[in-house]
Amino acid sequence: MKQKTKKQLKADCFKAFQKMRGIKVPPKTHRTKPFLDVEVKPESEVLKECLAWLKRKNIFADRMNVGSGVLGPGGYRTYGIVGAGDIVGLLQNGRHLEVECKAGKGGVMSVKQIKREKDIKKNNGVYVVVHSVAELEYFLKEVI
Repeated sequence: MKQKTKKQLKADCFKAFQKMRGIKVPPKTHRTKPFLDVEVKPESEVLKECLAWLKRKNIFADRMNVGSGVLGPGGYRTYGIVGAGDIVGLLQNGRHLEVECKAGKGGVMSVKQIKREKDIKKNNGVYVVVHSVAELEYFLKEVI
């Protein structure tokens, strides 16, 4: 087994201290990797291809933009649903659909995205993380 660095030892001690004191450690982000062998593409291209595939399959879906900034004289605003998938839609059977697109090489899901995924699945919705159209087709073949 590899010997831990000073940085790793400090992090371990800090986590142990937090646990002793009853301090809740915030949940971590989650790394994603392609499930199938896929071509490495940027997220924007994966997103565009997924939207086109959903349209061909007659699945109602739209791009979900999320952001914040100074919008007009009203000041700082946020828009969209924080943590929502890149694509939000409705399957023919009435189930809610969210698709989170990641680059072909993989990506990272934020804490809010992980929470959103759990909430959607808990309420009988469909939430998938894909790195290509092939993965989207694979995950949705059982529900469409």
